[in-house]
Amino acid sequence: MESFEIIVRQAMLYSFPLLFTLTVIPMLEARYFKVAPQWFWHGAWLPFVVSVVFLRGMIIGLPKPQRQGLQAALLRFGLHTALCLLGFILYTWALQHAQPTGLPPLHHWWAKVLMYLNLCLMGLHLLPLPSMVMGELLFSFSSLKTFAPWLRSRTFFVLIPILVLLVTPLLDILLGGNIVFPVYEQLASLATAF
Repeated sequence: MESFEIIVRQAMLYSFPLLFTLTVIPMLEARYFKVAPQWFWHGAWLPFVVSVVFLRGMIIGLPKPQRQGLQAALLRFGLHTALCLLGFILYTWALQHAQPTGLPPLHHWWAKVLMYLNLCLMGLHLLPLPSMVMGELLFSFSSLKTFAPWLRSRTFFVLIPILVLLVTPLLDILLGGNIVFPVYEQLASLATAF
């Protein structure tokens, strides 16, 4: 019963920042590439549900990519960085305007979660970047371009490994323990220092 309460609490805390992130990232990406935005896809919330149900430390949600390729991935990484900094600024502001007694208001938690969620998504974007750079180099050869549409259209090549990683604690241990959690700890302590 206690784990069910944790799942419900995490779902409540993460839903609004995740909805905000999954809306803003495709909107800005579509504006940059001058295409009509495609908001959500069937795999957008699935990693979030898996990471919350299995009580993982890394909370993952995938925005619908408006375009494939290295440039779009770097743009999404930059947008997650900007949203992480926005969460940091809002969290710093919420700490300075906290209520004197009782639990902090909900916007305090949402700002902290916005910072942490986008930090997790930044870390998740770091994983495929080396192989994407190698893929861009390989697909520069004309003989391999015939395979590009087939490989890029298969979303399960991305979604299934992420779901498997979320069920196991590998992402928490490797990516979270080495990159996300130390950076988050530094940001949270920096926000309380202001």
